[in-house]
Amino acid sequence: MEVAVLHVTMFQHTERQAMSDLTSATFDTYAPFVESDANAAAEALRKQMNEQGYLFFRGLVPEEEVLTVRRAVLEVISAAGWVDPAYDLMEGRAMPGHKPLTEGQPEYAAAYRKVLRTPSFHNFPCHSALMGVAQKLLSEEVFVHPRRIGRITFPGAVAFATPPHQDYYYIRGSVETYSCWTPLGACPRELGGLAVWPSSHNFGFIEHSIKHPGAVGGHGVPVDESQAHWHTADYGVGDALFFRSYTIHKALPNLTQDRLRLSTDNRYQLSNDEIDPAALKPHGVSGK
Repeated sequence: MEVAVLHVTMFQHTERQAMSDLTSATFDTYAPFVESDANAAAEALRKQMNEQGYLFFRGLVPEEEVLTVRRAVLEVISAAGWVDPAYDLMEGRAMPGHKPLTEGQPEYAAAYRKVLRTPSFHNFPCHSALMGVAQKLLSEEVFVHPRRIGRITFPGAVAFATPPHQDYYYIRGSVETYSCWTPLGACPRELGGLAVWPSSHNFGFIEHSIKHPGAVGGHGVPVDESQAHWHTADYGVGDALFFRSYTIHKALPNLTQDRLRLSTDNRYQLSNDEIDPAALKPHGVSGK
C-alpha cells in the first residue's frame, strides 16, 4: 500500500513550539473519548474505527488480571530501587530523590529487560478480551506482534513524554495494524495517559520532522496545538484504547509528585499481511 505524505499548515510547527505545547496544554481543552461497546457487532466497531480512528473501552479486561500484571512489573522495578518501600507496593510511588529514567538509558534498560521476561506481562496482549476486539477489527486470523512494549514513566519527567506521532512511523509493515494502549492501573490525566486526535488517520502518513531529544520515540509530527483536537480520559483499571497506525496520538506528561505511570502498548495485524522484521524482535532491540 502506497504511503502518502501530507504537508499542511497545521503541521508547520517548530521543535521549540512543540515542546512548549506539551508543557503548557491544560486538561480542560481535551474532550472525553467516545466510548465503545466490546459486545457490539464487528461491522459496527469497524465503522466506528474507520470514522474516528480509535475505539475506547471501559473495563475491557477484568481488573484483577490487570492488577496481576501491575504487581509483577512493580516487583521488578522495586527490586531495582525505583519504588518507595514506605508505601504499599501497588500504589507505585517513586523512590524519593531518584532521578527520572527513560528508554535508552542503561539503568532503565537493565530493569526493563526483566519486565519483558515477566510471564504475566508477556502474555497480557493475548488476553481473550483484547484478542476479541482485534478479531472483530481484522475479521481473519490475528497476529500479535512479539514486540511487547511497556512504559514506566517517572513523575515530573515532562521532557520524556512521547510527542504527537503516528505508530506507522515506527512499526511500518502493514498500515492495517492496530495498536492497543492499556494502563496497568488507574491512570487519571495528571498521571500521563494517552490522548488521540480523532479522525486524524484521514490525513494520511505525515513526515515526522520534529525531533524531541530524550523523549520516548524521539520523533514526532509538527502539530500546532491551536488547531489540534484531542480526546482523552481518566483511565480506570481494565480500560483499553485501540487505534489505527495513522492515528495521531501522544502521551500526556506525568505531572504527579511521586507516582509512576505503568502502561503497555501492543500491536495486532492480519497474520498474512506484511510485517517489519523489527516487530519480531524484543522491544529495545529495534524500534519503538
